[in-house]
Amino acid sequence: MNADWLYPMRKQDSTAKTLVFLGDSITASGEYIRFIEACLQRQRGTLRAELLGRGVPSETASGLSEAAHPFPRPCIHDRLNQVLESSDPWMVVACYGMNDGIYHPFSEERFDAYQEGIRRLVAEIRNKGAISVLMTPPPFDPESMNATLQPGDAPNFSYLEPYQGYDGVLKLYSEWLLSERPADDIIDIRSPLIEHIRSKRSHGRVYSSGDGIHPNREGHRIIAQTILKKLFGLSLDLANMPDIG
Repeated sequence: MNADWLYPMRKQDSTAKTLVFLGDSITASGEYIRFIEACLQRQRGTLRAELLGRGVPSETASGLSEAAHPFPRPCIHDRLNQVLESSDPWMVVACYGMNDGIYHPFSEERFDAYQEGIRRLVAEIRNKGAISVLMTPPPFDPESMNATLQPGDAPNFSYLEPYQGYDGVLKLYSEWLLSERPADDIIDIRSPLIEHIRSKRSHGRVYSSGDGIHPNREGHRIIAQTILKKLFGLSLDLANMPDIG
């Protein structure tokens, strides 16, 4: 892959590019996007990009929704054309998966729906003439959950009562993205987040990475750090960066 073609933002003579970020509530919070913007502000004159956060809470790429969810989960495909038309992006960076397994044990049917939804998402982005970049879903962290974790043979599951081994589902979804590479590029945010959590919990220390589904601010810093390296070629340590907004 020619990184200079895919990521001209790495070049000092690059023109401004519009990047749209799609995803669920993790993206809708805007935290990792604000960290990226703050870092790029320090690079003005050499790296220029307009970042548009277009995440929606509870959203999926698969169109699935657990029975116990208070409303049918929104699906990106119901709004994608409007987002692409209104933003006219040069690149779309999307992060889906956390909600797509609907907090159940793994099933081939749900996995197929996720794959189909992702492939359709990429196709529509490319049809618009934009570059498609996918992020792996972040890990599900049961140790940080303040909820009832369900065994695999429970009668039902939801984000309030998730399957205790749900991270295994997300692991499979992430491995598919990294091996199949259905988009122009893939950014692995899962691995650095897992490494961070393990480091924090080394030697028996207690650490909450968020609420089990949504990363805390340290997690968002790591996501931003990973994206900055991949898209902009910036190797930055955001661990001591002040909170943004």
